[in-house]
Amino acid sequence: MSSVDELRSLLKEDSGGTNLYDHLTETIMRILIDKPQNAFDSFELISSDVKKNPLDPEEKGKREAVSEVQLEKQTNWTAKCEALVKVPEEPADDGGVKIQTLFPEDKEALEWAGVSMGTGETYRLFLSVKKLAEGLPGEVEKLRFFGKIFTRTTPYYVLEGLQNEEAEDIDPTKQEGKEGPNKYAYWVSQSIEACEWIKLPNVTMSQIVTARLTKKLLTGSLDAPVAAYPPFDGVEKNLLRAQIARISAATSISPDGYFALSEDEPPVANPAEPEVINEAFPKSSHELKDPEAWKHHEIGLNVQGRVQPMPEVLDDAGEPIVPEEEVSSFHPLQGIESEHWTFRNSPGGAGMGSNSMILARSLRWPGAVALAYGRKFINIYIGNGVVNDSTKRSSERPGQMTYDAYMPRMPKDIDSEWSSDTVVLLEEADTLEDPTPPPPPEEEEE
Repeated sequence: MSSVDELRSLLKEDSGGTNLYDHLTETIMRILIDKPQNAFDSFELISSDVKKNPLDPEEKGKREAVSEVQLEKQTNWTAKCEALVKVPEEPADDGGVKIQTLFPEDKEALEWAGVSMGTGETYRLFLSVKKLAEGLPGEVEKLRFFGKIFTRTTPYYVLEGLQNEEAEDIDPTKQEGKEGPNKYAYWVSQSIEACEWIKLPNVTMSQIVTARLTKKLLTGSLDAPVAAYPPFDGVEKNLLRAQIARISAATSISPDGYFALSEDEPPVANPAEPEVINEAFPKSSHELKDPEAWKHHEIGLNVQGRVQPMPEVLDDAGEPIVPEEEVSSFHPLQGIESEHWTFRNSPGGAGMGSNSMILARSLRWPGAVALAYGRKFINIYIGNGVVNDSTKRSSERPGQMTYDAYMPRMPKDIDSEWSSDTVVLLEEADTLEDPTPPPPPEEEEE
């Protein structure tokens, strides 16, 4: 036997299922595959990594084959993305609706604040919204991304656009128009790659009132029935529209001074020229951490699901009917409730300064975020569309169920530590008593 064969047999001596010859072969193969810059200095590290993750030449053959259904889904998705990112042969015209994008400045600001959907998804969303905006008519303006609402299946991407024209055939006793929760139009999509956007119907007062008594996750099907009590007037797209109206009214906040009130119009944004911006804006980050520095720029919904009071109803004699109870409404640019919001700087720690971004998160609607930086602010909602309601629901209707929202009990106060200075223990003297005394003597009968 030659010395080479002797050395090979020595290296192939098996110890517990492994041998040095195979290990050296795998290590050299790893070096040939990875091509490290300095293989001599990193040889020990490569050898250690090979021991933990040995090469398997049969690995490709062991992989499970992709099913035809999965392959078809992946192919369709890839084709949609390819059509979405393809540069059009003709440049886009100036028509359509201008959009407020999340790319690139707002996207980076949201990432700093910890709110992100990922670079790829955000860019596909931007392209999808851009394509929708180019085909919208002129009665819609100020299109923006409202948020993303998760469901039990596929989430909803929601867009918001200001409506310029009043909807036809509106019963003012059942539904408000542009002066109420139907001020904006909303579009939803579950396939942004295919640019499939569906406009939601307008919301009614009864749908908002019933939605406040309903707490459930959406199914992901716009035409699915809503199984709830009390019965909801509509299907899931109507419930989704009602929840969007509630979220918008409760979480649309902005720094105090960004919006101004006019005599004949609702709150309007200040002009873009820096010289005419209100002196109260912009505010420093130290001021914006105070809840009093924020206002609701969308008017809240009252108990009737309206913004404005109910129109007058005349009796048979033509006299207005006075309601039994007066319904209070919210005021424009009303302050926020400090117990419903939390605030923090971004970046924090050593990076915190007077120009830091301020992030406001809603505790009542988890997922609602307001971000202020420089002369800009952003409102976005990424959640499941369920309110965090910790109040007791009492029913005035006979036979309607009531419940208490879950609230964990607060821990008891910590007991004070025992101290010998405050408590004095006195030792009592031992008493010697017979535990089994003899019975008393019986008296003799006379």
